[in-house]
Amino acid sequence: MEKPVSINFKIKDFAYPMTIWRLRRTLERTQWLPPEELEAYQAARLRRTISHAFHHVPYYRELFDRHGLRPDDLKTAKDLKRLPVLSKDDVRRAGDRLHAKNLGRYHPKPHTTSGTTGKPLKFLLDKESNSLEFVYYWRHWSWAGYRLGDRIAEVITGFFLRRPGLNDAVSAWQPHLRRLVLNSAMISERGVRDMAKEIRRRRPRFIKGMASTLYYFSVCLEEAGIRDIRFKAAFSTGEILSPGRREKITSMLHCPVLDSYGHMERTVAICECPAGGYHLNSDYGVLELDGTRRSEALGTVIGRSVGTSLYNYAMPLIRFDIGDLIEMYRDPVQCRCGRTLPLVKSIRGRTQDVLTTPDGRYITAIFILPEFVSGIAFAQFIQTSKSDLEILVIPTEDWTKKQHDRLHSHAARLLGRSMRIKIRTVAQSEIVSDQSGKQPVVISNV
Repeated sequence: MEKPVSINFKIKDFAYPMTIWRLRRTLERTQWLPPEELEAYQAARLRRTISHAFHHVPYYRELFDRHGLRPDDLKTAKDLKRLPVLSKDDVRRAGDRLHAKNLGRYHPKPHTTSGTTGKPLKFLLDKESNSLEFVYYWRHWSWAGYRLGDRIAEVITGFFLRRPGLNDAVSAWQPHLRRLVLNSAMISERGVRDMAKEIRRRRPRFIKGMASTLYYFSVCLEEAGIRDIRFKAAFSTGEILSPGRREKITSMLHCPVLDSYGHMERTVAICECPAGGYHLNSDYGVLELDGTRRSEALGTVIGRSVGTSLYNYAMPLIRFDIGDLIEMYRDPVQCRCGRTLPLVKSIRGRTQDVLTTPDGRYITAIFILPEFVSGIAFAQFIQTSKSDLEILVIPTEDWTKKQHDRLHSHAARLLGRSMRIKIRTVAQSEIVSDQSGKQPVVISNV
Protein backbone atom coordinates (compact mmCIF):
# COMPACT_ATOMS: atom_id res chain seq x y z
CA MET A 1 0.00 0.00 0.00
CA GLU A 2 1.47 3.31 -1.05
CA LYS A 3 -0.42 5.43 1.44
CA PRO A 4 -1.27 5.05 5.11
CA VAL A 5 -4.80 3.71 5.54
CA SER A 6 -7.54 5.53 7.43
CA ILE A 7 -10.23 2.90 7.72
CA ASN A 8 -10.63 2.03 11.40
CA PHE A 9 -8.43 -1.07 11.80
CA LYS A 10 -5.19 -1.80 13.60
CA ILE A 11 -1.94 -2.03 11.64
CA LYS A 12 -1.64 -5.74 12.44
CA ASP A 13 -4.93 -6.32 10.62
CA PHE A 14 -3.05 -5.61 7.38
CA ALA A 15 -0.62 -8.52 7.65
CA TYR A 16 -2.47 -10.17 4.77
CA PRO A 17 -2.18 -7.71 1.85
CA MET A 18 -2.77 -10.33 -0.83
CA THR A 19 -6.05 -11.38 0.82
CA ILE A 20 -7.14 -7.75 0.94
CA TRP A 21 -6.25 -7.01 -2.67
CA ARG A 22 -7.86 -10.24 -3.89
CA LEU A 23 -11.10 -9.41 -2.07
CA ARG A 24 -10.94 -5.83 -3.33
CA ARG A 25 -10.81 -7.01 -6.94
CA THR A 26 -13.63 -9.48 -6.31
CA LEU A 27 -16.00 -7.02 -4.59
CA GLU A 28 -15.36 -4.34 -7.20
CA ARG A 29 -16.63 -6.83 -9.77
CA THR A 30 -19.53 -8.46 -7.90
CA GLN A 31 -21.40 -5.20 -7.24
CA TRP A 32 -22.11 -4.95 -11.00
CA LEU A 33 -22.83 -8.62 -11.78
CA PRO A 34 -26.16 -9.65 -13.34
CA PRO A 35 -28.47 -10.83 -10.50
CA GLU A 36 -28.20 -14.51 -11.45
CA GLU A 37 -24.37 -14.35 -11.42
CA LEU A 38 -24.36 -12.53 -8.09
CA GLU A 39 -26.67 -15.20 -6.67
CA ALA A 40 -24.37 -17.92 -8.01
CA TYR A 41 -21.34 -16.26 -6.37
CA GLN A 42 -23.15 -16.14 -3.03
CA ALA A 43 -24.25 -19.77 -3.36
CA ALA A 44 -20.69 -20.91 -4.08
CA ARG A 45 -19.37 -19.10 -0.99
CA LEU A 46 -22.23 -20.54 1.07
CA ARG A 47 -21.49 -24.12 -0.02
CA ARG A 48 -17.86 -23.67 1.05
CA THR A 49 -18.97 -22.35 4.43
CA ILE A 50 -21.47 -25.16 4.97
CA SER A 51 -18.91 -27.85 4.04
CA HIS A 52 -16.29 -26.32 6.32
CA ALA A 53 -18.74 -26.03 9.23
CA PHE A 54 -19.83 -29.67 8.84
CA HIS A 55 -16.31 -31.08 8.70
CA HIS A 56 -14.52 -28.81 11.19
CA VAL A 57 -16.99 -27.27 13.68
CA PRO A 58 -18.31 -29.66 16.37
CA TYR A 59 -21.51 -27.70 16.99
CA TYR A 60 -22.59 -27.89 13.35
CA ARG A 61 -21.58 -31.55 12.91
CA GLU A 62 -23.85 -32.39 15.84
CA LEU A 63 -26.62 -30.14 14.47
CA PHE A 64 -26.47 -31.66 10.99
CA ASP A 65 -26.47 -35.20 12.38
CA ARG A 66 -29.44 -34.38 14.60
CA HIS A 67 -31.44 -33.13 11.61
CA GLY A 68 -30.27 -35.87 9.24
CA LEU A 69 -28.52 -33.40 6.92
CA ARG A 70 -25.32 -33.41 4.91
CA PRO A 71 -23.53 -30.44 3.26
CA ASP A 72 -24.94 -31.32 -0.19
CA ASP A 73 -28.45 -30.80 1.18
CA LEU A 74 -27.81 -27.06 1.56
CA LYS A 75 -26.81 -25.60 -1.81
CA THR A 76 -28.45 -22.16 -1.80
CA ALA A 77 -29.72 -19.58 0.66
CA LYS A 78 -33.26 -21.00 0.31
CA ASP A 79 -32.07 -24.35 1.69
CA LEU A 80 -30.88 -22.78 4.96
CA LYS A 81 -34.41 -22.94 6.37
CA ARG A 82 -33.80 -26.64 6.98
CA LEU A 83 -31.62 -25.56 9.92
CA PRO A 84 -32.88 -23.83 13.10
CA VAL A 85 -32.10 -20.18 13.82
CA LEU A 86 -28.97 -19.65 15.96
CA SER A 87 -29.79 -17.31 18.85
CA LYS A 88 -27.28 -15.28 20.85
CA ASP A 89 -28.04 -17.51 23.83
CA ASP A 90 -27.26 -20.54 21.63
CA VAL A 91 -23.87 -18.98 20.87
CA ARG A 92 -23.20 -18.42 24.57
CA ARG A 93 -24.17 -21.98 25.47
CA ALA A 94 -22.19 -23.53 22.62
CA GLY A 95 -18.96 -21.77 23.62
CA ASP A 96 -15.90 -23.23 21.91
CA ARG A 97 -17.96 -25.95 20.21
CA LEU A 98 -18.66 -23.23 17.63
CA HIS A 99 -14.91 -22.87 17.04
CA ALA A 100 -13.36 -24.69 14.09
CA LYS A 101 -11.05 -27.52 15.15
CA ASN A 102 -8.47 -26.18 12.69
CA LEU A 103 -9.00 -22.53 13.67
CA GLY A 104 -5.25 -21.88 14.07
CA ARG A 105 -4.79 -21.70 10.30
CA TYR A 106 -7.23 -18.76 10.15
CA HIS A 107 -5.42 -16.58 12.73
CA PRO A 108 -8.53 -15.68 14.77
CA LYS A 109 -8.83 -12.96 17.40
CA PRO A 110 -11.37 -13.01 20.26
CA HIS A 111 -13.95 -10.23 20.43
CA THR A 112 -16.63 -9.29 22.93
CA THR A 113 -19.49 -6.96 22.28
CA SER A 114 -22.64 -5.89 24.05
CA GLY A 115 -23.89 -4.27 20.87
CA THR A 116 -27.02 -2.39 21.80
CA THR A 117 -28.54 -5.38 23.59
CA GLY A 118 -26.73 -4.94 26.91
CA LYS A 119 -25.68 -8.61 26.96
CA PRO A 120 -22.00 -9.32 26.18
CA LEU A 121 -21.35 -11.87 23.44
CA LYS A 122 -17.97 -13.51 22.83
CA PHE A 123 -16.93 -14.64 19.37
CA LEU A 124 -13.93 -15.05 17.05
CA LEU A 125 -13.09 -13.09 13.90
CA ASP A 126 -10.40 -14.42 11.56
CA LYS A 127 -8.07 -12.89 8.98
CA GLU A 128 -10.49 -13.42 6.08
CA SER A 129 -13.30 -11.79 8.02
CA ASN A 130 -11.12 -8.79 8.93
CA SER A 131 -10.03 -8.44 5.33
CA LEU A 132 -13.64 -8.60 4.17
CA GLU A 133 -14.72 -5.90 6.63
CA PHE A 134 -11.91 -3.62 5.52
CA VAL A 135 -12.71 -4.11 1.83
CA TYR A 136 -16.45 -3.69 2.43
CA TYR A 137 -15.90 -0.26 4.00
CA TRP A 138 -13.36 0.60 1.34
CA ARG A 139 -15.90 -0.17 -1.37
CA HIS A 140 -18.76 1.65 0.34
CA TRP A 141 -16.78 4.80 1.08
CA SER A 142 -15.39 4.83 -2.46
CA TRP A 143 -18.95 5.34 -3.67
CA ALA A 144 -18.65 8.83 -2.13
CA GLY A 145 -15.23 9.46 -3.66
CA TYR A 146 -13.03 8.08 -0.86
CA ARG A 147 -9.57 6.89 -1.88
CA LEU A 148 -7.38 4.75 0.33
CA GLY A 149 -5.22 7.12 2.37
CA ASP A 150 -7.67 10.05 2.43
CA ARG A 151 -7.87 11.79 5.79
CA ILE A 152 -10.96 10.99 7.80
CA ALA A 153 -12.45 12.12 11.11
CA GLU A 154 -14.26 9.66 13.37
CA VAL A 155 -16.48 10.62 16.31
CA ILE A 156 -16.36 7.76 18.85
CA THR A 157 -16.12 6.95 22.57
CA GLY A 158 -14.36 3.60 22.98
CA PHE A 159 -11.00 4.86 21.67
CA PHE A 160 -10.77 7.30 24.60
CA LEU A 161 -12.21 4.94 27.23
CA ARG A 162 -9.47 2.42 26.41
CA ARG A 163 -6.83 5.10 27.00
CA PRO A 164 -7.29 6.59 30.50
CA GLY A 165 -4.71 9.28 29.78
CA LEU A 166 -6.94 10.60 26.98
CA ASN A 167 -10.23 10.38 28.84
CA ASP A 168 -10.77 14.16 28.94
CA ALA A 169 -9.19 14.81 25.56
CA VAL A 170 -11.37 16.30 22.87
CA SER A 171 -9.43 14.71 20.02
CA ALA A 172 -6.42 12.62 19.01
CA TRP A 173 -4.53 12.51 15.72
CA GLN A 174 -3.27 9.18 14.33
CA PRO A 175 -0.79 10.11 11.59
CA HIS A 176 -0.12 6.49 10.56
CA LEU A 177 -3.84 6.07 9.80
CA ARG A 178 -4.45 9.67 8.73
CA ARG A 179 -7.36 9.64 11.17
CA LEU A 180 -8.60 12.40 13.45
CA VAL A 181 -10.44 10.81 16.39
CA LEU A 182 -13.02 13.05 18.06
CA ASN A 183 -14.30 12.21 21.55
CA SER A 184 -18.08 11.78 21.31
CA ALA A 185 -18.33 12.05 25.11
CA MET A 186 -17.15 15.67 24.82
CA ILE A 187 -19.86 16.79 22.41
CA SER A 188 -21.22 20.08 23.70
CA GLU A 189 -21.28 23.66 22.52
CA ARG A 190 -17.89 24.18 24.17
CA GLY A 191 -16.42 20.85 23.08
CA VAL A 192 -17.21 21.27 19.39
CA ARG A 193 -15.30 24.55 19.30
CA ASP A 194 -12.10 22.64 20.09
CA MET A 195 -13.09 19.87 17.67
CA ALA A 196 -13.63 22.42 14.92
CA LYS A 197 -10.12 23.79 15.48
CA GLU A 198 -8.63 20.33 15.01
CA ILE A 199 -10.76 19.70 11.93
CA ARG A 200 -9.50 22.95 10.38
CA ARG A 201 -5.95 21.95 11.30
CA ARG A 202 -6.02 18.33 10.07
CA ARG A 203 -8.42 18.88 7.12
CA PRO A 204 -10.13 15.47 6.97
CA ARG A 205 -12.22 15.01 3.84
CA PHE A 206 -14.73 12.59 5.36
CA ILE A 207 -16.34 11.99 8.76
CA LYS A 208 -17.75 8.83 10.32
CA GLY A 209 -19.85 8.20 13.43
CA MET A 210 -23.06 6.81 14.86
CA ALA A 211 -26.14 8.51 13.45
CA SER A 212 -27.07 10.14 16.75
CA THR A 213 -23.47 11.19 17.39
CA LEU A 214 -23.20 12.97 14.03
CA TYR A 215 -26.58 14.58 14.66
CA TYR A 216 -25.68 15.99 18.09
CA PHE A 217 -22.28 17.05 16.77
CA SER A 218 -24.13 19.02 14.08
CA VAL A 219 -26.60 20.48 16.60
CA CYS A 220 -23.77 21.74 18.78
CA LEU A 221 -21.95 23.22 15.79
CA GLU A 222 -25.12 25.17 15.04
CA GLU A 223 -25.49 26.28 18.67
CA ALA A 224 -21.85 27.42 18.65
CA GLY A 225 -22.38 29.35 15.42
CA ILE A 226 -19.77 27.28 13.55
CA ARG A 227 -20.69 26.97 9.89
CA ASP A 228 -17.35 26.56 8.10
CA ILE A 229 -16.84 22.84 8.79
CA ARG A 230 -17.20 20.97 5.50
CA PHE A 231 -16.69 17.39 4.40
CA LYS A 232 -17.04 15.55 1.12
CA ALA A 233 -19.30 12.95 2.75
CA ALA A 234 -20.43 11.75 6.18
CA PHE A 235 -20.73 8.02 6.94
CA SER A 236 -23.33 7.17 9.59
CA THR A 237 -23.56 3.79 11.33
CA GLY A 238 -25.11 1.96 14.24
CA GLU A 239 -28.62 3.43 14.40
CA ILE A 240 -31.63 4.38 12.36
CA LEU A 241 -30.98 7.67 10.57
CA SER A 242 -34.23 9.65 10.59
CA PRO A 243 -34.97 12.18 7.80
CA GLY A 244 -34.77 15.07 10.29
CA ARG A 245 -31.37 14.04 11.57
CA ARG A 246 -30.10 13.45 8.05
CA GLU A 247 -31.19 16.97 7.09
CA LYS A 248 -29.42 18.52 10.09
CA ILE A 249 -26.14 16.64 9.41
CA THR A 250 -26.24 17.49 5.72
CA SER A 251 -26.97 21.15 6.44
CA MET A 252 -24.26 21.68 9.07
CA LEU A 253 -21.51 19.52 7.53
CA HIS A 254 -22.30 20.66 3.96
CA CYS A 255 -22.18 17.15 2.54
CA PRO A 256 -24.32 14.11 1.77
CA VAL A 257 -24.75 11.34 4.34
CA LEU A 258 -24.17 7.73 3.32
CA ASP A 259 -25.71 5.47 5.92
CA SER A 260 -24.82 1.85 6.68
CA TYR A 261 -26.06 -1.06 8.76
CA GLY A 262 -24.07 -3.98 10.11
CA HIS A 263 -23.06 -5.78 13.28
CA MET A 264 -19.85 -6.95 14.89
CA GLU A 265 -20.52 -10.63 14.19
CA ARG A 266 -20.33 -9.81 10.45
CA THR A 267 -23.05 -11.82 8.78
CA VAL A 268 -25.03 -9.01 7.11
CA ALA A 269 -24.04 -5.61 5.72
CA ILE A 270 -26.32 -2.98 4.17
CA CYS A 271 -25.12 0.40 2.93
CA GLU A 272 -26.44 3.44 1.12
CA CYS A 273 -25.27 4.59 -2.30
CA PRO A 274 -25.17 8.23 -3.51
CA ALA A 275 -28.49 7.66 -5.31
CA GLY A 276 -30.14 7.02 -1.94
CA GLY A 277 -30.61 3.27 -2.30
CA TYR A 278 -29.86 0.93 0.60
CA HIS A 279 -28.00 -2.05 -0.88
CA LEU A 280 -27.80 -5.49 0.68
CA ASN A 281 -24.20 -6.67 0.23
CA SER A 282 -25.10 -10.23 -0.78
CA ASP A 283 -21.45 -10.89 -1.62
CA TYR A 284 -20.65 -10.24 2.09
CA GLY A 285 -23.19 -12.54 3.77
CA VAL A 286 -26.65 -14.08 3.52
CA LEU A 287 -29.72 -12.27 4.84
CA GLU A 288 -32.94 -14.14 5.56
CA LEU A 289 -36.16 -12.63 6.87
CA ASP A 290 -37.71 -14.84 9.55
CA GLY A 291 -41.45 -14.69 10.20
CA THR A 292 -42.12 -12.52 7.17
CA ARG A 293 -45.24 -10.43 6.68
CA ARG A 294 -46.29 -9.18 3.25
CA SER A 295 -47.65 -5.78 2.32
CA GLU A 296 -49.52 -6.13 -0.95
CA ALA A 297 -50.10 -2.37 -1.13
CA LEU A 298 -46.39 -1.51 -0.75
CA GLY A 299 -45.04 -4.54 -2.59
CA THR A 300 -42.73 -5.41 0.30
CA VAL A 301 -42.02 -8.14 2.85
CA ILE A 302 -40.81 -7.48 6.38
CA GLY A 303 -39.27 -9.89 8.86
CA ARG A 304 -36.70 -10.47 11.58
CA SER A 305 -33.14 -10.41 10.26
CA VAL A 306 -31.19 -13.69 10.28
CA GLY A 307 -27.66 -13.70 8.89
CA THR A 308 -25.09 -16.26 7.71
CA SER A 309 -21.38 -15.44 7.41
CA LEU A 310 -19.58 -16.33 4.19
CA TYR A 311 -15.99 -15.65 5.25
CA ASN A 312 -15.37 -16.27 8.97
CA TYR A 313 -14.13 -19.88 9.05
CA ALA A 314 -12.72 -19.70 12.58
CA MET A 315 -16.25 -19.38 13.98
CA PRO A 316 -18.86 -19.49 11.22
CA LEU A 317 -22.33 -18.28 12.17
CA ILE A 318 -25.12 -19.96 10.22
CA ARG A 319 -28.65 -18.53 10.51
CA PHE A 320 -27.58 -16.16 13.28
CA ASP A 321 -30.47 -14.22 14.82
CA ILE A 322 -29.56 -10.54 14.43
CA GLY A 323 -32.98 -9.48 15.65
CA ASP A 324 -33.73 -6.26 13.77
CA LEU A 325 -36.72 -5.91 11.49
CA ILE A 326 -35.83 -5.37 7.82
CA GLU A 327 -38.22 -4.59 4.98
CA MET A 328 -37.33 -5.80 1.48
CA TYR A 329 -38.95 -5.28 -1.90
CA ARG A 330 -40.97 -8.35 -2.87
CA ASP A 331 -39.85 -8.06 -6.49
CA PRO A 332 -36.33 -6.92 -7.49
CA VAL A 333 -35.94 -3.16 -7.93
CA GLN A 334 -33.12 -1.61 -9.97
CA CYS A 335 -31.25 1.24 -8.28
CA ARG A 336 -30.46 4.40 -10.24
CA CYS A 337 -26.76 3.90 -9.40
CA GLY A 338 -26.68 0.81 -11.62
CA ARG A 339 -25.39 -1.58 -8.95
CA THR A 340 -27.09 -4.95 -8.85
CA LEU A 341 -26.72 -5.52 -5.11
CA PRO A 342 -30.34 -6.01 -3.92
CA LEU A 343 -32.22 -2.98 -2.59
CA VAL A 344 -33.62 -2.82 0.95
CA LYS A 345 -36.78 -0.78 1.56
CA SER A 346 -36.11 0.05 5.23
CA ILE A 347 -34.37 -1.05 8.42
CA ARG A 348 -36.26 -0.95 11.72
CA GLY A 349 -34.85 -0.85 15.26
CA ARG A 350 -31.49 0.18 16.74
CA THR A 351 -32.74 3.50 18.11
CA GLN A 352 -31.05 4.53 21.36
CA ASP A 353 -32.00 7.17 23.88
CA VAL A 354 -29.33 9.80 24.45
CA LEU A 355 -28.10 10.79 27.91
CA THR A 356 -27.48 14.46 28.73
CA THR A 357 -24.85 15.38 31.32
CA PRO A 358 -25.14 18.32 33.73
CA ASP A 359 -22.35 20.11 31.84
CA GLY A 360 -24.32 19.97 28.60
CA ARG A 361 -22.70 17.02 26.79
CA TYR A 362 -24.62 14.42 24.78
CA ILE A 363 -23.66 10.78 25.50
CA THR A 364 -24.65 8.49 22.64
CA ALA A 365 -22.64 5.35 23.35
CA ILE A 366 -23.21 4.47 27.02
CA PHE A 367 -24.28 0.98 25.92
CA ILE A 368 -20.65 -0.02 25.22
CA LEU A 369 -19.67 0.04 28.93
CA PRO A 370 -20.44 -3.67 29.61
CA GLU A 371 -17.64 -4.48 27.13
CA PHE A 372 -15.16 -3.20 29.73
CA VAL A 373 -16.55 -5.12 32.73
CA SER A 374 -16.95 -8.81 33.61
CA GLY A 375 -19.93 -10.40 35.31
CA ILE A 376 -22.77 -8.62 33.49
CA ALA A 377 -25.53 -10.69 31.89
CA PHE A 378 -27.51 -7.54 31.05
CA ALA A 379 -27.22 -3.83 31.90
CA GLN A 380 -29.85 -1.11 31.61
CA PHE A 381 -28.98 2.60 31.95
CA ILE A 382 -31.77 4.87 33.21
CA GLN A 383 -31.32 8.64 33.52
CA THR A 384 -33.86 9.77 36.07
CA SER A 385 -32.82 13.44 36.29
CA LYS A 386 -30.25 15.80 34.82
CA SER A 387 -27.73 14.64 37.45
CA ASP A 388 -28.83 11.07 38.25
CA LEU A 389 -28.17 7.80 36.46
CA GLU A 390 -29.23 4.38 37.68
CA ILE A 391 -27.57 1.29 36.20
CA LEU A 392 -29.51 -1.95 36.61
CA VAL A 393 -27.27 -5.01 36.34
CA ILE A 394 -28.32 -8.62 36.01
CA PRO A 395 -25.16 -10.25 37.39
CA THR A 396 -23.44 -13.50 36.53
CA GLU A 397 -21.24 -15.52 38.87
CA ASP A 398 -18.27 -13.33 37.85
CA TRP A 399 -19.85 -10.17 39.26
CA THR A 400 -17.86 -8.88 42.25
CA LYS A 401 -17.34 -5.64 44.12
CA LYS A 402 -14.30 -5.09 41.92
CA GLN A 403 -16.47 -5.29 38.80
CA HIS A 404 -19.05 -3.01 40.44
CA ASP A 405 -16.35 -0.42 41.10
CA ARG A 406 -14.97 -0.88 37.58
CA LEU A 407 -18.37 -0.20 36.01
CA HIS A 408 -18.86 2.84 38.25
CA SER A 409 -15.42 4.16 37.34
CA HIS A 410 -16.00 3.81 33.60
CA ALA A 411 -19.43 5.42 33.83
CA ALA A 412 -18.01 8.31 35.88
CA ARG A 413 -15.19 8.84 33.36
CA LEU A 414 -17.71 8.98 30.56
CA LEU A 415 -20.39 11.10 32.25
CA GLY A 416 -18.27 13.34 34.50
CA ARG A 417 -18.07 13.81 38.24
CA SER A 418 -21.22 15.89 38.43
CA MET A 419 -23.40 12.89 37.54
CA ARG A 420 -24.59 10.83 40.49
CA ILE A 421 -24.35 7.15 39.54
CA LYS A 422 -26.12 4.34 41.35
CA ILE A 423 -25.58 0.70 40.41
CA ARG A 424 -28.13 -1.88 41.49
CA THR A 425 -28.11 -5.64 40.85
CA VAL A 426 -31.55 -6.90 39.91
CA ALA A 427 -33.44 -9.92 38.65
CA GLN A 428 -34.70 -10.14 35.07
CA SER A 429 -38.22 -9.21 36.22
CA GLU A 430 -36.99 -5.83 37.52
CA ILE A 431 -35.64 -4.64 34.16
CA VAL A 432 -37.80 -1.83 32.79
CA SER A 433 -39.83 -2.58 29.66
CA ASP A 434 -41.32 -0.14 27.19
CA GLN A 435 -44.89 -0.19 25.86
CA SER A 436 -44.01 -2.78 23.22
CA GLY A 437 -42.60 -5.13 25.86
CA LYS A 438 -38.97 -4.60 24.80
CA GLN A 439 -36.30 -3.88 27.40
CA PRO A 440 -34.23 -0.94 26.05
CA VAL A 441 -30.62 -0.64 27.16
CA VAL A 442 -30.80 3.15 27.53
CA ILE A 443 -33.75 5.09 28.92
CA SER A 444 -33.72 8.85 29.42
CA ASN A 445 -36.50 10.47 31.46
CA VAL A 446 -34.94 13.93 31.07
